[in-house]
This record gives sequence, structure tokens and C-alpha cells, in this order.
Amino acid sequence: MSRLVTWPRRDEADATIRRFEPAYWTVDFPLPMMASVITTGPDALRVRAVFRTNRDLAGLIWHTEDRADHGLFAYHRARVCRGCVLEFDWLSSGIRPMDRLQSVTLTVETYRNGTHYVRLWNHATSGTPDACHIRMVLDASTRGGFHADAPVPWHDVKRLFISLQPLAAGRGDCALATPAAPGASTITLNVGDGGPIAPGARVYILGSHPDVPAYTVTSATSGPVQTLAITPPLATGGGTPIPAGAEAFVETAAAEPLGEAQAEVSLTNITVSGPNSTLPLRSAPLPAHALRMTDGFDNAYPFTPERLARQVHALGYRGPYVLYMGISKFHALAWDAGEQRHVVDASAYPLNAPTVQWLADFLARLHALGYEVIVSVSFEILARFMPSAWAQRAHDGTMAMTGWEPPSSLIAPTHPQALAWLRAVFLAVLDLLPEGAPRHFQIGEPWWWDGSFGNHAPHIYDATTEAAYTAATGQTVPMPRLATIFGQPGPQHLPYLAWCRDQLGVATRWLVEAVRGAGAAERMPQIERRFRGGADAWDSPGAGAIETQAYFGRGGSNGSEGHSHLLVFTPQILREDAPMLRTLNFPEADWQHPAFDVLQIEDYDWIAEGRHDLARLTWLLATRVLGYPKEQIHYFAGFTLRPETTWIWHETDRAIWRAFREGPAEVFVWSREQVMRDGWTFDRRDWKLWGGLTHLAQCWRIERTDGVVLGFTSHDRPLVVEGLTYRPAHAFSASQIASAADMSVGDVELLGALDAEAITAADLLAGVYDHAAVELFVIDWSAPDLPRTIVRRGRIGTVSAAGGSFRAELRGLAQAIQQPVIDSYSPECRVDLYSPQCGVSRAAHAASAVVTALTDGSLGAVSDNRVFEASGLDRPDGWADYGELVWTSGANAGRRCEVRSQVGGRIELWEPMGRDIAVGDGFILHAGCDKALATCRDKFANVLNFRGEPHVPGQDAMLRYPDPRG
Repeated sequence: MSRLVTWPRRDEADATIRRFEPAYWTVDFPLPMMASVITTGPDALRVRAVFRTNRDLAGLIWHTEDRADHGLFAYHRARVCRGCVLEFDWLSSGIRPMDRLQSVTLTVETYRNGTHYVRLWNHATSGTPDACHIRMVLDASTRGGFHADAPVPWHDVKRLFISLQPLAAGRGDCALATPAAPGASTITLNVGDGGPIAPGARVYILGSHPDVPAYTVTSATSGPVQTLAITPPLATGGGTPIPAGAEAFVETAAAEPLGEAQAEVSLTNITVSGPNSTLPLRSAPLPAHALRMTDGFDNAYPFTPERLARQVHALGYRGPYVLYMGISKFHALAWDAGEQRHVVDASAYPLNAPTVQWLADFLARLHALGYEVIVSVSFEILARFMPSAWAQRAHDGTMAMTGWEPPSSLIAPTHPQALAWLRAVFLAVLDLLPEGAPRHFQIGEPWWWDGSFGNHAPHIYDATTEAAYTAATGQTVPMPRLATIFGQPGPQHLPYLAWCRDQLGVATRWLVEAVRGAGAAERMPQIERRFRGGADAWDSPGAGAIETQAYFGRGGSNGSEGHSHLLVFTPQILREDAPMLRTLNFPEADWQHPAFDVLQIEDYDWIAEGRHDLARLTWLLATRVLGYPKEQIHYFAGFTLRPETTWIWHETDRAIWRAFREGPAEVFVWSREQVMRDGWTFDRRDWKLWGGLTHLAQCWRIERTDGVVLGFTSHDRPLVVEGLTYRPAHAFSASQIASAADMSVGDVELLGALDAEAITAADLLAGVYDHAAVELFVIDWSAPDLPRTIVRRGRIGTVSAAGGSFRAELRGLAQAIQQPVIDSYSPECRVDLYSPQCGVSRAAHAASAVVTALTDGSLGAVSDNRVFEASGLDRPDGWADYGELVWTSGANAGRRCEVRSQVGGRIELWEPMGRDIAVGDGFILHAGCDKALATCRDKFANVLNFRGEPHVPGQDAMLRYPDPRG
């Protein structure tokens, strides 16, 4: 399958980035606020935020360990920042000025040394609190605390966090109205905004003892001047009173709404120098492939668009890119005083400022890289932001709640204001696309909630839906209301279920026309008719009608082109235990081809459970029931929700393989966040390992020591792989492959039939295949140009032949580890003659000769292929003993063998040659060495390179004892 790469490898790093590179900063914050960060140049970034309460806090963060990027492209962990010099220009608006107490702070979290706080204003070299130049040397000179009096362990940094608060944080700018004495249990403050201070509020006072950073308020007061009861009693540095006018900060006991308080921070001219200022990473991209990417805004906004776009491209993804707008972060919100919570503001522009900044940058970068973005919006909104009147509800009035944490809820497809808001979201995002980009959009997973992860009840009983049903049909909602999705509902419920289904279909069709604009007027009568009751059995001529235009309002028209997409989640429709859902959530008539330009399908619940047999239902629904041709279908595979369930990638990979075999227009993986988190690396070439795939072929590549290379395959036709032809050899196979932990010889055997044109018994007996290099691999015979998957490499060991077959032992690479790898004492030389350690020249000690006789001529002598006579040797007797002979012609040409002795022209080999020696065969003889010191000195004049210890006492010296007669 495709592989998981979770950690960067230093040996693959081919580039560096600066520590504090602008593209690698992230943002984080609590709901309900919102913030995003983008790069505005190679040395600049910008944060935009919308604060919604006076306790909101945003962080601009740098991690020393990159857990967000894909393992191939993550930068390496480097916790030592000591000596690094960081400089930048700061420009801010809408945040608490950095010269104030509890304002802009660089929080330094460490691995082993706690958390430290560095006041940025202490390191401003010029400018004002809102526009200044910051220079920090991360060493002993940069210290923590308001007065820079605490050391910071810059050698142990886990992450850096620049905190940002709204201009109206807490109670604004506060100060002591009167001096505060040590031990005082009350203090009097000039309160910046004059608002109430309730029990539980916390007060920070400049001049308080470092061990008591804040005091808890126990009284309730209000007004511009307030006397507060505090605990513990006031503690001061040095035991002296804190003077009037000393700065104070009040953190209110509960968050109070601020409206939509906009803020912006820019860091420009960022420079990083000194030790530990660069980080290694890999920049070499993967090849482009056919799998497409999906993404979710809720998972993407913390990162810079530059970082995400660059990495997705490096991972090889191209073409369409689905961006799901998410459920929680992009909305414009308003405070609902009656419900005491923030809710989606349908009267405002639907996107908040940080979202607009991020989307505009991301969409522009994707477009520049050649992607076509498909903007996806679903019926989901975070439950805490969902307007009460918009939500789907169950029989008991409970709001639909998904299994996310925090949970989302779903818009009722009958609510006109909610649908108009969805249209506004679509148009707002599409309007941010750069000029020339197609305006593709997707309606994501529209359904009536089935109560999964909760009460398992159909959520079809909100007030708007019930009233619309009565108005459209003249009938009341059937009683009792359905409390479960399981089983078959009573016949009295079928008209209401079918009507709800139709409204789901009408809503999706209206959204298409309202977003696209073109043709909306012509379609109005059809939509109106469906709201009158449609053609179902319970329709009556006197049924009440709701005019579509009045119900929805007319969709706008922007005249731009783009494809409409519908994403259908089939496990929500085709649940075996809940047949009601097919009636409720499958408006077949409204989704039939060609209602949408593209039908997108997914079934990840089944895939995660390994139920691939059910995937055929997804394809049948798309092609046969809804009638979409394959070229108008996209398949979504995934996803692996939690990092502890990475085994699901195995199932996802299998689903992707099956999807490509189905042949849709595109196949997507869900989603970028999981791909990068788990390091999932798409690798289509490894699909040949799936057990059911018929394109599997085994190949064997054998390279003999004489340079001859042979190829064999289990396929029934010759395959050409990297220029070598692999011939069919069905009687040629490998036994089960196994490797032992003790590095013993692997139990792989090559089994084959003897073939006169390939492997012959004579060659085997001749030793032609001794020590031949063997490579076993798997290839996709339908695409042999794909990289092969190596199964085993090694060399042939023992070879035997019996009858018409042979058996060869394959010794793996690990077998070499069994051999001694360190030198041991010995009186003889330990290195091979002519090796680099020896240094003697082989060419200088070579002699050429020709075989003149195969016996010594004595009566009855016969050739044994081991002893022969040669002419042309003018070397002394013993010159070639223990040497090497290389045949240059004859049947053994290219073979090497060891010489046992040489006397004049008589040569005796240690072993007989595998093929017959003949008179006239040529050879080259190389001088031999018996490893003795005298030979090294007298024969080769190489005593300086002698690798033995001839004078070290042996065992006989250990056994000696004193001899009184000696």
C-alpha cells in the first residue's frame, strides 16, 4: 500500500529554512474569536483577528518541532535557540498596546524548564508601542518578566507564542487610585471602562511581589472608581507600598461580548541570524499523480496558505482541489442577548475579516499552481453558533447534534433565511477566486440528521418544517412523531417523510440555481409544483401552496461559469438497519442526472470498517439509480479521523485502488489534514501488492560473475523492464521468503526446471551461477515502466541439480553480517593479495600462457580438468602457488579459479573446472602468496603493508614451563 512517513529524515534534507520563517508561523485561539495568518512577502507576515469578548486571546506561534507538516517535508526539531538573533518591524492596530501590563508577550514553553514570559516592549529599539523595531538575542541578555529580570532557557525551547489581546481587554486601562500597602485586603482602582467587577475577577498590579502575580476579587462593584476586596492580601516587593497611579489590569470573571472588534498585526523585515538560525528540510517534490486533494477550512486556517499550497503541490497533487468551508470559524457572528451566546448573523456579510484574508491568499496561490478549486458548503454550523430557528430538531425538540467535538448542528432545508445565508456564503467565497478561475461549487452532504452518536431519531420536527408542511399540503404532521430511525415507520408517516425528502431535493436544486443564477426563472414552476405537494399519492388539488419566490426569494445572477457538484454520503442513505433513511434522505427525482454537473460520492464509514463489498452500492446508486456517467462522477476516499487509527489508511488505500479501477473522472482523498498529520504518501505503483490484483508478476534478475545477465518472469509473455527482457518461466519460482533475526541464511530457494536455452545442468555444474547476484521483485505487467517493488536481493549459495530440475539457495544481504568484521591477531597476513590494504599491483605480477597438454603424458593418464601443462611461463617454481587463474578463452572464458601449485609449466588447481579445459585455451596467471612475512618481504617487497603479527607468542608459549636442565 501507500506508505506512512511520520518523521523527517536528515539524510533526505536537501535545503534549509530560517528559523522563524514567516510561512511556518501558526495561529491559535479559543472560540468565539477568529484569527488567521498569511505571508505578505519572503520576510513578512500579517495576522488579522476579530475579537468577540474581552477575554479573547490569540497566539502567533512558532513550534520547534514540526508536527503539522507531512513527514517528508517537515523541518527537523531543533529546540536549541541559544545565540539566535531575531529582528522585525512591528505594526499593530486594535490590540492592547505592548507597553501595557498584561499585553503583548512572548511566551516561551520549554520541554523541561517550565514556561517563561518575555515582554516584547523591553526589546524595542525604536518606535511606539504600535509601530516599533524589535531586536532579540536569544541568550542570557534576553530575559523574562516585566522588568526583564528572569533567565530564559533558550537551549530548551518547545514553542514560542506571541499573545495578542483586544484593545478593550479586561476592564481597559486601570490604575491604583490610592497607594496600596503591603497586607491590604482592599485596593481602590480607577477602572478604565467603568464596568462592573464581580467576584472571581483577577487583578494584576505592577509592583506586586513576583510570587503573587494576581489577586482574586471577592466583592461586587462598578463605576469609574471601585474599591475591591481581594485575596490573598497584597504582597509587594521589598515590603514597600505600591504608589497611586501604578498600572493594574482586571481580568473579568466572565467573558463579556465586544461585538466584532477587528485587529491587525504585521511583522515585516524579519531577519534571523547567528547560531541555530537555520533548519534542514527536504524540498525535492514527489512526482505528480492522478489522486486529488480535499481540504477543510476549519483544519487549514491555523497555517499560512503559502505553507499548505506549497506542500500539497510537493506531494504530487494536481488538478481539482475541494475546499470544504467547515462548520465553526468563517462566520460573521452577533451576540444574542436573549440566548446569551453568539449566533450566525444572517444580516451581515457572511465571512469575517480573518477568513477573507486567508481565503483570498489561499485561492490565489492554488490558482497560480494550476489547481481548480471546488468550494464546498454544507448544511452544518457549529451548534453554539446555530440560530435556534434554523436548526433541525427531533420529536422532543432537541437540536440536531453531530458527533464532532464541539458538536455541529444542521440547518433545516425548509428555512428560507438559512438557505439564503448558505447562498450568500457560496457567493462570498466564489467572489474571492482570482480572475480567470472557474467558479466550481459543491453542496456537501445534504441530509436530515439521523441522530447518529445520540438519540438515533429523525430530526424533521422543527417548527419551520412542520408549518411549511401544513401550509403546503393542508395536512397536520402525523402523530406520534417518530422517535427512532430504525425499523419501518407506520404508513401514516410516509407522506410526511416523502415531503421532507422532497424539500431536501428542492433546497439543493434551488441552491444550484441561486448560486449559478442562470436559468433560475425557467425552473421556478418546477420548484413551485414540488412545494404544492408534487406527484405523490397524497397530493390533492386543494392542497395549500407556497410560492417559491416568496418562500425562498429570488437567486441572484453573476453570469460566471462553473460546475455544480453534489456530494452524497451513501451510508447515510443505504443503512440496512434504517430503511427510513432512503425515503428521507434520497430525493432521487431532484438529484437525477443532469441535475448537477458532477456527482461526488463517498462511503468512508464502510471503508473504515473494511466493508468494501458495500462500496458497489455506492457505484450502483450513482450510475444506475441516478444515471450519472462515470465521466461525471468523483469518488472521495477516506478518512482517518484520529491519529491512533492509522490502520484505516490500509482500507483507504484499497478503496482508492478500487475507485481508479471503476474509472470515474476523478478520485479524491479526504483530507489534507489527515494526510499531513499521518504522513500518508500516495504510491500507486505499490497497488500490485493487493492480493486480488491480476496484474501481479514476479521477476527474477540473475547477474552471473562472468557478466551475463538473465531475466525470468512468472508472466505468460516476455516483459521488458529497464531494458532487460524477462522471459516467461512458469517452472521457475521462489519458495516462501523469510528472514531470521539472528542473520542466519534466509530460507529462500530458487526452484526451476532446466532449460537448454537458459539454465543448463552443465552451467550449474560448471559453477557459472556460483555467487551470482539475484534480485527478486514484483512488477505490474500492465505498466512495466512503473518502478518495481524489490522483494529480496542476495547471491546464490549452494546449487544442486536432480533430474530435470535445479535448486539454488539464495543468501540475503544480511548473511554477510555473519562474517567477522574485525581483525584478530594471527602470525599470517590477514588481507588478500592485491587488495587496497595490501597495495601490491596485480598487473605487475601477471603472466599469460596457453594450455599445451591436459596430462603429463604418462601411460593411462586422463584429464581431470584440474591439472594441465602450459607453455609461455617463465616463472620460478611456486611463483603461482595460492594464486589466481583467469581464463581468457575456451569454454571457461571469464571464470576465475585458485591455483594449488605451479611447477614449471605444470598447473594444478584446487578444484576441477566446471567445463572442459582444451588445448589452446588461454589464461592469465597471477602470483600467489602464502601470507608469510618472509614471502611478503622477499617476493613482493611489501613488508610495510604486512598485516600479521609473526612475533606474537602463540599457544606453545603459554604452555611452556621452567626446565631446570635448560
